[in-house]
Formats: sequence, structure tokens, C-alpha cells
Amino acid sequence: MLRRFLHNTAISAVAYGIAGVLGLFAVGLIAKSYGLVVLGLIVLVRGFLPSGFLTLIDFGVSEITTQAAARGRLGDWSAASERISLLALIAAFVGVISGITLWLAATGLALVFKVAPEQVEAFVSILQITALVLPIAFMGLVAEGVLKGFEEYGWLRLAEVWGSIFYVASIYLAVWRNASFEWIAYAYLATIAAKYLMLALVVYLAVHRTPLRFCPWTSSSRQDIASRCWLMFNNRIAGSLQQSVVPLIIGALYGPAEVGVYDLLTRLPRFLKTTMSPLYSAILPISTHLDESSDVRRIQLLGRNGLVLPAAVIIPILVVVALFSEEILKVWVGPQHADQWPWLALSLFIPAVSVMLGAGQTALMVRSDFLRINTRFLYLQVLTQYVVTALTLIWLGERAFILGWVVSYVLFAPLIAHRMLSFMSLPISLFWQQLGRQLVVAAILAAMAVGYKMYATPTTLAALFIVGSVWCIAAWLLSVSLILTRSDRAMVGKFARAMAQR
Repeated sequence: MLRRFLHNTAISAVAYGIAGVLGLFAVGLIAKSYGLVVLGLIVLVRGFLPSGFLTLIDFGVSEITTQAAARGRLGDWSAASERISLLALIAAFVGVISGITLWLAATGLALVFKVAPEQVEAFVSILQITALVLPIAFMGLVAEGVLKGFEEYGWLRLAEVWGSIFYVASIYLAVWRNASFEWIAYAYLATIAAKYLMLALVVYLAVHRTPLRFCPWTSSSRQDIASRCWLMFNNRIAGSLQQSVVPLIIGALYGPAEVGVYDLLTRLPRFLKTTMSPLYSAILPISTHLDESSDVRRIQLLGRNGLVLPAAVIIPILVVVALFSEEILKVWVGPQHADQWPWLALSLFIPAVSVMLGAGQTALMVRSDFLRINTRFLYLQVLTQYVVTALTLIWLGERAFILGWVVSYVLFAPLIAHRMLSFMSLPISLFWQQLGRQLVVAAILAAMAVGYKMYATPTTLAALFIVGSVWCIAAWLLSVSLILTRSDRAMVGKFARAMAQR
């Protein structure tokens, strides 16, 4: 099980890393070639995909499908077939209804988001094509869930990588041919449709070897799915208000240009946070097996390692990114946006908190009691986020949403950690111990960066890559020395040997 988990984690890390980096290049190219207004328009359109605002009404079909498929692999294929059949029907219904609604509302949305008259026709056309893709995208969530439950992460990540390659290539082609910006949006929608059609074929081939089939569902399966979908819907409300709704609010308040600024400043932190989320998804099938067998010791081991090891690897790198955020903006999107580096650095608190708590939260997702408590915390986080945003909106504009987002994450991190560790019967002091060690490493890196910048700073992509690599190595060395204990380093060695085994 350990080797399978590590294998899936490695696949996710590499694939999403590649796809994410390509996405960052795409954003930089759009901002440089078409401007922030066009970037904002593209971001607004993507808000009406299941990965954006419409995640609110996906009812967690992907995650619940993963749990059902994982339990089916334990032997209960009948219950798995009933649950997945019902989830597929829910996804299809939501996809069709949301597609029809978006098609009819496209013209009105152009007015709401203050789209310039010369861009209205293109914006409406993109929204209508998005409406046609929505049924495929929602059904694709079920396909993703089945493959995750079967732990077939290779196909999922391969589709992500090739989709990103195609999309970035289409942007370069559009810039080279001086094409209008809507063709970039059409290319992105084409990659989504192609990705899910490919995954549907892979699911068919994988399921064909098992007893998993479409079938009628019983009353018990319907009640179980209804309960889980309701919990996930409540969870999605908070999550959508935290992140995916924000660009739409900014668009309605200010316009596409400000949406572009917000997206630019939060793109890198969101990339890092999103890259880590698929890593946690590999934990879900394992935690399902452990929960079914009531293996408390292994759940504790999974919880402790999930809190300590990913944070020891990733948070020092986030500190390095924050310290060089001004140089990153200059190379990435141009010097005209470099003065916004404090906001980029501040927003890196989001992936830092996520990497400390994400693995444990994902492992406990199979526990309905924890999910309820975690959802309450999410609502309180959202309330805090919007209170802070409202209080600072006049002075900070769209950047007030970044401040509110960061404050809500940092403020509630200790409370969530307390509950999470309590459910795993782990000491609460573990969180504060790790936080203290991370702060020591961050302080040392900051002092080193101040000294280095007195003499030199990277100004090109190649120089930034070399300097960043050296600093990342230094950060990891500090992390191994000051954050990881002897037992933690021994666990890393076990992970490495497990990956090396044939």
C-alpha cells in the first residue's frame, strides 16, 4: 500500500508540476501579448466551469465516486455500482441544466462584468461554447473519480500534461498569427472536452475487467449519496466563496482589468495550492481502506507524516519564492507589475497553510463527523475573509480580497489543526512544534536573502532558475537539519526505499 501511495503521489507531483508550470507561462504570455483586460475576460469565462464557480453545484461527485470505487475494490461491487450510477445521473443532470442556463444568461453577464462594447460579441460567444462543454465536463468528474478510486493516476496526469501542452502551444500560435483572444479560450475548452472524452474511454477499459456496471440503486444507496452530496454541497459553498467566486465579484465591482490584476497576483499561489491538492487525492483511497479496517495506528502514522513531511519539503521553497517575488514578477510578466511583489509574497501563506493541513483533512474526509466540523470552520473562514475584505476595500481595491483570503487562512489554521489532530489521537503540540521550526528556517533564509541582494539579483529567466535552484537546495538542507527529527529522516529513507523496490 505504501509503495502504491508513493507511486501515485510521485505521478501527481510530476504531472501537475509540469502542467502548472506550462500554465504559468501561458498567463505570462497572455498578459504580455494581450494585456490584463483580456486576461481578466478569460478568467471570468473560466469561472463558469466545474473548476470555477460551478464547483458549487458539482455536489462532490468526483470525491464521492472515488470513495465508492475504492470500497468496491474491497469487494462490495454491488453497492459501488449503485452509488456510481446515481452519481453519474446527478452529474449529467447538473451539466445539462447549467449549460442551458449559461447559454441564456451570456448576454446579461457581459453587462454585469462591464465588458467593453468591442469585446462583447466575443465574450458572449465564448460563454455559449462553454455552455456546450459543461455536460461533458460534469460527466468527466465521475470519470476522474472512478480512476482515482482504481488508483489509475497515470492516465489522469497524462491527460492533464498533454492538455496543458496543447493549450500553451495554441497560445504561442495565436500570438504568432496575431489571432483574436477568443481563439485562446476556444483552445482551452477544446482541451477540456478532449481530456474527458479520453478519460471516458480509459474508464470503460478499466471497468470492463470488474463487476462495476450501471444499475438501479436501492433506497439505502440513495440516502447515503444524498447525505454525502449535501455535506459536500455545504463544503463547496464555503470553498467557492473563498476563491472561485472572487473574480466574478471583482468583475462586477470593477471590470475585467482588475480581474486580470487579481489573477496575476494569486496565480502562482493558486498554482502551488492546486498542485498540492492532487497529491492529497492519492491519500483518499488509502484512508478509506484504513477507516474500513479501523486501523488507528496507521491513521496516526498517515496523519503525522502528512503534517510534517510535505511541509518540510514545500514551505521552505515557498519562503524562497516569497523572498524573490519581485524578481519573479519582473521576469514573468514584466517590470511594470514588479511593484506588486508584497501581495504575491503575502498570498504564499495560502499554500503554506494548505500543505500543513491538507493531507490530514483529506485523510479524514471519509469521516462524516469531521467533515461537518471542518465545514463549520470553512464558513467561519469565509465570514472572516469577507469582513476583512469589506473593511479594506475602499483603500486596497481588488487587493483587499487577497488580504481577506490570507487573514482567514492564517487565523483559522491552529483551530483546524487542533480538531484534525484530535480526531487522529495525535498531540496538539505537534502543530506548534512544526510551526516554530518552520519560522526558524524562514528567518535564516530571510537574513541570507538580504545579504545576497546587497550584491546581486537575477534579471533573466536562466539566472532566476539557477539562483532559485541554489536557494531551494539551501532551504532543503536547513529543513532537513532543523525541521525533521531523526525518526522523520528515517521515514524519508523508508519512503525512498519503497519507491525503489520493484
